[in-house]
Amino acid sequence: MRDARPPAFGRRGLAALAAALLPASAHAQEWPARPIRMVVPGTGGGGMDVIARVIADRMGAILGQPFVVENRAGAGGNIAVDAVAKAAPDGYTVLLGQTAHFAINPSLYARLPFDTQRDFIPVVQLADAPNVVVVGEGSPFRNLQDVVAAARATREGLHLATPGNGTVSHLTGELFQGVAGIRFTHVPYRGAAAAVTDVIAGRVPLMMSSVPTALSNIRDGRLRAIAVSAARRSPVLPEIPTIGEQGFPGFDANTWYGLFVPAGTPAGVVLRLNAAANEALRAPGVADRVRQEGGDIAGGTPDAFARMVLADAAKWSRVVQESGARPD
Repeated sequence: MRDARPPAFGRRGLAALAAALLPASAHAQEWPARPIRMVVPGTGGGGMDVIARVIADRMGAILGQPFVVENRAGAGGNIAVDAVAKAAPDGYTVLLGQTAHFAINPSLYARLPFDTQRDFIPVVQLADAPNVVVVGEGSPFRNLQDVVAAARATREGLHLATPGNGTVSHLTGELFQGVAGIRFTHVPYRGAAAAVTDVIAGRVPLMMSSVPTALSNIRDGRLRAIAVSAARRSPVLPEIPTIGEQGFPGFDANTWYGLFVPAGTPAGVVLRLNAAANEALRAPGVADRVRQEGGDIAGGTPDAFARMVLADAAKWSRVVQESGARPD
């Protein structure tokens, strides 16, 4: 039976974090003495990989040891997350995790070989990025109200393409259905490329996409962006209004990216990683590079990040359960 608890950093995890962030140990003063492995749950070249490499280069320079990015794709990111959960808690393995891994997958998958509450310490939020509602260049839809009106006029609802079941894009669409009182017929693809192709060709009327996935086609005019899903406009699409601005105030759904380490990592190491990441985010050119991928930099304390993960997990857990979403 599926566990109905919020699937991420809960009270037990926050207490563990508070205990972990006690004064630095001698180990932290000696750390780092060798290269640090940054595990990325995906293939090279995507937006998450780009963010990882930009931050890894800067953090390596700050800490005086290189960060070696290791891409590990598969099982919705769970293979990489599990590998880091089981790694030695010595500060030499860090995970670049995102919304799906810590706020969605624990509710989406019936069983996971790790516990996101117990097995990780959040270090810092690096960036976030909204999803974007896109249509083909020949579409009659010019704004979100056009989409809502069309969805209400069809018995089965408009077909909505996403990169797959249980993705942030899929669940953002599910969340919007409830807010707008409409229905979509979900068309899940195995990845974003085929979905984008079919929307451009007009075979599917609209798509909920990550900004990095759609950005080049938006700029080339093959896709038309009509709404972004976050509370504020995207810095790379400043002319595109949010869902909230188009009649649904308070709507906020995005993908965040952040660093995690295995539970038991020394407190001083966690704090040094946090400080190095925040310094890296402030370095010249980093914000611009992240924005080129459709995101915006964040930063902050481990505690603030832990509380954000907890709140996001509670939100997405409800959406997963109400939608009945299952992995592909």
